[in-house]
Amino acid sequence: MTTTTAPTTLYVTNACQFCGAASTVELTAAEVAAWITGAPIQDAMPDRPAPSRELVRNGTHPECWTAMFGSAE
Repeated sequence: MTTTTAPTTLYVTNACQFCGAASTVELTAAEVAAWITGAPIQDAMPDRPAPSRELVRNGTHPECWTAMFGSAE
């Protein structure tokens, strides 16, 4: 996983553990701070779709997550 930063925005890029394709998720510094200090990811990033949170959490990119589990909505 690589992370690049701007003043309040972080871009997390992770290769999918299932297909190997890379995807990037744009997060705020506040979302990342909440998550790394122990908040459950769905609480730290409530406005992010579940597939995007899964990319950050375990390396499953949104397309594979949706293919495996269906739409988050």
